[in-house]
Amino acid sequence: MAEGSRSRFEQDYDRIIFSAPFRRLAGKTQVHPFASVDHVHNRLTHTLEVASVGRSLAAKVAQFLSARGELPPNRTAADLAYIVQAACLAHDMGNPPFGHAGEYAIRGWAGEHLETVFPAPREPRLDAVLNDWRWFEGNAQSFRLVVRSDQNERDYFRFTYASLGAMIKYPWVADDARVPAKGKHNAFSSEATAFFQMAEGLGLRRVDGTVARHPLSFLSEVADDICYRISDFEDAVEMRIMSESHVRQIFAQIVGRDPGGRLSALRAAAIGTLIEAAAGAFTEHYEAIMAGARADDLRAAFPENIRAAMATIKQGYDDAIFGHRTKVATELGAHNILGQILSVHSRAVRDLAGGYEKLSFVHKRCLELAWEKDYVVANQGRGTAWWLGRVMDHVAGMTDAYATQVAREISGG
Repeated sequence: MAEGSRSRFEQDYDRIIFSAPFRRLAGKTQVHPFASVDHVHNRLTHTLEVASVGRSLAAKVAQFLSARGELPPNRTAADLAYIVQAACLAHDMGNPPFGHAGEYAIRGWAGEHLETVFPAPREPRLDAVLNDWRWFEGNAQSFRLVVRSDQNERDYFRFTYASLGAMIKYPWVADDARVPAKGKHNAFSSEATAFFQMAEGLGLRRVDGTVARHPLSFLSEVADDICYRISDFEDAVEMRIMSESHVRQIFAQIVGRDPGGRLSALRAAAIGTLIEAAAGAFTEHYEAIMAGARADDLRAAFPENIRAAMATIKQGYDDAIFGHRTKVATELGAHNILGQILSVHSRAVRDLAGGYEKLSFVHKRCLELAWEKDYVVANQGRGTAWWLGRVMDHVAGMTDAYATQVAREISGG
């Protein structure tokens, strides 16, 4: 189960840390695209903070389980920490450039153009992949990256079932009936088999065929919630989108008082308070979580004063941060940038079905920008559905700056 002194869970963690998709998070937007302030969070710094909070939560849950005598004899507190940290580190790895605007841009382009590029009738496998594009989800792209076990892929993770399960916030696939209403899922059609194998292996598959959440997924989810709500508000002060006095007031409501001093100290105290609240919510609802009966996240069980503060933060997101003029303008640019890239590459892989040599000059060069010519030629017979998955890997893996560069190159700018 282990190589040398490292457990399989530690290997999950290490593979993420040393991977190219993880490094590229440094060039991806967290909330504020192309921020003029250098120390505003990007996806990488956000992810590292989420992993830190996740580790703290895992330690508290491990203590709780040990006290109940329910920590398995072949598992340690360190194992829980590595599982949650690996899930936290991987959770945003599939997010496209430009933050959530990138997700909406991909969905928007797919909804407007896929029927034109790939008119019906289509083979069922291609239909399923096109549906994945219409409901593109960064969480599902992250799962796609880490579930792979093909050593010929550029990144090779082989995540354990435990680490995979700890990543899953939305335990259903892209063609599930819940997707149109919720707009969320955690696995594309291409990974549906692996998703259900994981669920079976972890004992999460219910009698009716639905999948329960892994208990540790509640910890990775709330770690993400804590970090993006608190740190992104602190960033809004740095960006002069929100006043420090307003943010201090909200943080003080979480902590119970404002001891004065630097905002960073109050932010740290707020995160500490939220970690305690999240751990308390997990232990309070432990039986329902373990039975697979809890649907609400842990935030729903926070004390009233903290829930009120978190609701104020959400309102601030909607009104001040997400509606800020600079952010809106950049996101409109993201739609144009990603739309150009998706348009050319989707048509290129469609035409690749007729053979590489029959491709137009532009389509050949676009594919060769993304992959080496030898790779394209060697895999030209894989089929359009397979290639559309590779296009999404390529686009979702781009940094903000690289996506901008590629769109400029494609347009001849």
